[in-house]
Amino acid sequence: MSTIPTPADVFRRQAHPLIAPGPHDPENDAPFRSLYERGITGARLIRTTKLVALTLASHADWATGRIPDEAQPRLGGLVEETALHPGQVVVSLNILEQRGWIRRDARSRRWNVATVQLAIPGPILRRLREDHPA
Repeated sequence: MSTIPTPADVFRRQAHPLIAPGPHDPENDAPFRSLYERGITGARLIRTTKLVALTLASHADWATGRIPDEAQPRLGGLVEETALHPGQVVVSLNILEQRGWIRRDARSRRWNVATVQLAIPGPILRRLREDHPA
């Protein structure tokens, strides 16, 4: 007996909802930054990446999670605030972007000039909403 699933087996499986549960709703959800910080602290990330993520979150609005243009820390600010090597910060930002925890205005822009916004991956946002309803 083979343990490799056939296309028919895959088709019969229950669909797992990977689609994002919808944008953050300030009326019904907990404050975005609170959800973000709980998600980051519970995520499987190395310490330096968590430090960079929480440092970015400290610049964000509590209710919406938006980082205003004048509060963007950029690469230099993150290096100064975290006391990490610039290479460590860049690697952490790349990890956060790849895993869906932050969004850059344009992937072609370098981290020292890019505008960054916080984001929560869909499945994690769904779990956080279920665990801690507002």
